[in-house]
Amino acid sequence: MAVVAAVEGFDLDRYLRVSKRVDLSNVELGLIHKTPLAEDDARCLTYMMDIETHTAVFLRDLLATRAGFDPDVTAFLSCWAYEEVWHGEAFSRFLGEAGYKLGPDHEAVRADDAYPTRQARNELIRRAMGRKGYASHVATLVGSALFKDFVAIHMTWGAANELTTLSAYHRLIAKTEHPQLVQMMQAIIKDERRHFAFYRAQARLRLQTATARRITRWSMKHLWAPVGTGVRPQSETDHVATYLFGGADGRRTLDDMQTTMSELPGLGGTTFFFDAVEAAEARSVVERRPLRDAGRSRGGTSSRRRLGSG
Repeated sequence: MAVVAAVEGFDLDRYLRVSKRVDLSNVELGLIHKTPLAEDDARCLTYMMDIETHTAVFLRDLLATRAGFDPDVTAFLSCWAYEEVWHGEAFSRFLGEAGYKLGPDHEAVRADDAYPTRQARNELIRRAMGRKGYASHVATLVGSALFKDFVAIHMTWGAANELTTLSAYHRLIAKTEHPQLVQMMQAIIKDERRHFAFYRAQARLRLQTATARRITRWSMKHLWAPVGTGVRPQSETDHVATYLFGGADGRRTLDDMQTTMSELPGLGGTTFFFDAVEAAEARSVVERRPLRDAGRSRGGTSSRRRLGSG
């Protein structure tokens, strides 16, 4: 029996058998254009789209570690990456139906467009990372070679990222007034719950030694940053953090998130979620980056809106 299947009730075999492209049959795609999509929501959705689509790069780093030797982990990651690709596509199509065009080429993405969409955007984002991405990859390789418990860091890091994603989607549901966006987020959340459950189960399993707990706690305190940091501009990460997790409701969500992560061995009393949002709020005081409204084109005005590439 797969070892993770016995941890916290996570059934890996069942997950592998039911894994599929996100089901949007309950999302009324044809009605999306009838309700204006708030600019803050669109900006969050664009960020989420880019991060979900970028999962393949995170997968590369994970498979370069000792995690690549674990059949349970690699089986999960194969389905995880597939599901995340279709999350990104769902967000892209939603933005297209809502009247947004995506930089750099500002293509119009529709619900029935064939995959892949946003080729130019995805290539631009990955090339922009350049040497930083390679440096991160090399650092991961070295860390994995030096510390046999390095996978504990990755699994805990993944749990934090998936919990952030899951909570952000719930917060967007709470804030948006767009009924079809609520429908789409509810469909995608079903996948994200399973993703978080796997990472949390693996983290708990691997944080049994004092060394694993020590290096993981240090890494989460000093190195962890919100998912997507470095993939998109810092101002975009800060916008998502402050828009979704600011205010009283956002703070309550952060408290729930931190409590959940603190239940993992060695992470009691940590505050990395709060620290990240507080840092984002501090930066946002001096830098506000409004959504680019490129409704103006060379030929005059347009009813469609554009999202810039940077």
